Amino acid sequence: MISFAYYCLIFTILFIKIPIFKAQSSLPTQQLSFSSRFLDSVLQDYAFRPFSRRRPRTGVVYDGNVPSNLTGATVSALRLRTGSLRKRGFHGYKEFDIPKGILENPYVERVILVYHNLGNLSSLYYPLPGYLFLSPVVGLLAYNAMDLTAKGLPELDLRASENPILVTFKTLGILPNGVSPKCVFFDLFGGVAFDHVMNGSVCSSVTQGHFGIVVEEITPPPVAPPPRVTEDPIAGGRGGGGNGGRKKGWWVGGSVAGGVLLAAVVGVLVMWVRWYRGTKRIGRMKDAAEGGVPLTVAAVGRAKVPMALGTRTKPILETEYVS
Repeated sequence: MISFAYYCLIFTILFIKIPIFKAQSSLPTQQLSFSSRFLDSVLQDYAFRPFSRRRPRTGVVYDGNVPSNLTGATVSALRLRTGSLRKRGFHGYKEFDIPKGILENPYVERVILVYHNLGNLSSLYYPLPGYLFLSPVVGLLAYNAMDLTAKGLPELDLRASENPILVTFKTLGILPNGVSPKCVFFDLFGGVAFDHVMNGSVCSSVTQGHFGIVVEEITPPPVAPPPRVTEDPIAGGRGGGGNGGRKKGWWVGGSVAGGVLLAAVVGVLVMWVRWYRGTKRIGRMKDAAEGGVPLTVAAVGRAKVPMALGTRTKPILETEYVS
């Protein structure tokens, strides 16, 4: 028999696990909340929901509700026969005027045109650095209307074969002075294209996607730096002189080295002159000694020594000067 403690244990486990599962299931939505393609899939689901609660009528616009984390965005859906869309088009679907001659690929009998208006979430899902949005980003995507409860449907390739699709924005932000507005187009593959604005608030396109009107951000001109004062380089320092200081330092160092080398050369030259003069003087003394009167050599014992000759000048006594 199962005890009461066992039931309490099972109840505790279930009570703890259920919130964890809910938190894990909401995690992918938070991680992908800023993906424009994931947003398209979510809005397709919410745009289709009004069709499942009533008998849908062809050619009637149904507004859908969006989840709380997408507050500020709106979504709508319009179901049409492809033949009627091709022959007549559809004018006045929110900001869009769809001309006749629209072709879809692959071919389907009925098509649902889903409308997006991202409102204040425009720059969050479609960031455009360097530009400011004057209008919300609006979108028009086509889906197969065979299954009105389907989720995650792929978009049809919707194209205009005669006249372009016109997007008329009803309200625009304040236009800064000196700038011109531009139409911006976001395709389903991450591409961005710009075009001129017609009649102040109208954009055109031959295919589906998301549209808006933007202006370039005005950045203040760069402040000119103050004029630089030329300064002599600080002795022993590495800054303050720039390239001129380094060149001047090299010039001073080269001058000092050249002076030292010149002094060494002069010193060597002076020593060589002194040595040359001394050698010449010694040579002259030797020549004079060799050219004088030779001394008589006499034998003294076993050695021979020079001996002076007799006095050649007769000495004169002092008494002889007296007459």
